[in-house]
Amino acid sequence: MSESLRRGLRVLAALADEPATASRIAESHDISLSTAVRLLRLLADEGFALRDDAGRYHVGSQLLRVAYQVVAEMDVRQVAAPVLRALNAETNHTVHLGYFENPTLIYVDKYAGTAPVQMHSRIGQPAPLHCTAMGKAVAAYLPDDERAALVTELEFVASTPRTITNGAEYLHALDEVCATGYALNLGEHEEVVSAVAVPIRRPDGRVQYAIDVAVPNFLVDEQALRALIPRVVAAAAEIESALGYA
Repeated sequence: MSESLRRGLRVLAALADEPATASRIAESHDISLSTAVRLLRLLADEGFALRDDAGRYHVGSQLLRVAYQVVAEMDVRQVAAPVLRALNAETNHTVHLGYFENPTLIYVDKYAGTAPVQMHSRIGQPAPLHCTAMGKAVAAYLPDDERAALVTELEFVASTPRTITNGAEYLHALDEVCATGYALNLGEHEEVVSAVAVPIRRPDGRVQYAIDVAVPNFLVDEQALRALIPRVVAAAAEIESALGYA
């Protein structure tokens, strides 16, 4: 490996830790200021670094794109499995992992609970975005333009008397998800089942996966469901950490 390439990779690794000026890079890497400037400009030209108005260099979008491609090739289902199994064992309730590709949410993993009444879900089945907890959890983090387009496309079919049936109410629910970090389904998809869902957030804020815990309403009331929120949030954070997002 050439010394220039080695230096460039070390500089890139340093920027991943924290933004830095050319003089700071020169000092910390024991290179001349001119060499630091040359390396940083080269990284910026290729999209791997970005210079702000204060003269500090940050990690660029090209590096993030490469990193996301590597992460995307990981089997998220496999990474999440031990966390979901533990959540299922601890709560005795059904746990799902969902995959989101706008405008479709698919159940990609499921660990069934022990109650005699269960949510009618199966791996590979699509989930409605407007009346499931995971649907709200993933849609909430869409960019504003994509979220607005989605609202105009959804049919808002009323599955139960508690189902959201209009765009304004749905947008309000998505805002609440962004404010709290979790989504609730209080008998909106199936009258006998409620759920709490938490998104798996990438470093860029986008969401492609979410997890939920679904409970039978005759066993778990709303207060008890809300008591599960911290555990689901912790499980999502554990998955994000295992994926290298945190």
